[in-house]
Amino acid sequence: MKTVIAGILETEKEARVRVEEAKEKAKATRLKAEAEAKGLAASIREKAQKEAQDLIVKAEAEAQRQKEKELAKATQEGKTLWKDKEKEIGKAVDALFKILLGEGKQ
Repeated sequence: MKTVIAGILETEKEARVRVEEAKEKAKATRLKAEAEAKGLAASIREKAQKEAQDLIVKAEAEAQRQKEKELAKATQEGKTLWKDKEKEIGKAVDALFKILLGEGKQ
């Protein structure tokens, strides 16, 4: 009977050891998975930040191109307007001088 009880106690002891080993293995696996998840999260975060920065750079470049295009258009329109009005301004100035010099119609 002692032998049977000793065998049962030994089996229980071995079972407890296996359960503890399984717990330790599970804990190690969980810690490894958590570390990998943190690394993956950091990698994803870095990639997202880089993509966002690239989008910002592209948007800024496009905005600069649009600004330059609008500025060139406005400059050209100003030149065209000046050329169109130059003769009219000249005639108005001549008329004013004639009036000031008394040569205009009275």
